[in-house]
Amino acid sequence: MNHSQDKLQQLIANTPKTLTPERELWTDIEKQLDKPEYNQPNHWRRVAVASVVLLCTIVGTFIWNNTAIRPSYTAQTEASPLQITLAEIKLEHEQQVELLEQNQKVNWQSSELGLPLNKGIEQLRKAAEKIYQTLKKTPNDKELWQLWLWTQQREIELLQQGQNLPAADLNQGALI
Repeated sequence: MNHSQDKLQQLIANTPKTLTPERELWTDIEKQLDKPEYNQPNHWRRVAVASVVLLCTIVGTFIWNNTAIRPSYTAQTEASPLQITLAEIKLEHEQQVELLEQNQKVNWQSSELGLPLNKGIEQLRKAAEKIYQTLKKTPNDKELWQLWLWTQQREIELLQQGQNLPAADLNQGALI
């Protein structure tokens, strides 16, 4: 170990106290410091922003003019927003009823307890369809809307009540 310690001390003593670069660096550093800062003009950026604004203005004007000059006959054939909403609500209700009928827990329709419910549901469906046909003609009638929505809600409630009825047991009394 002593030999390695001596060798280390000798290497430390032989190393120069300062390092000098192979070539002169200060001239390059001074050039970098004295170099004027070059600002790239934002000419292209300004042109791009101006062209985007111009393009948006032209497209907006074009769209505005096309919607303002619609032929009058297309307005009569298009469905009003209320009629579209009416159709969407009807479709959603039909999907809810279908889902309830698919996921029924018991076969309440075949029991005697389910007969009044079946009649009530059928009457509600017929009434809702008549109300729907009337609503298509007069979609601004608020009371008719409320009545139609009530019949749909009541139909769903009756279907849910049918889920809670006892199932019809076909083998009743066979196990004596």
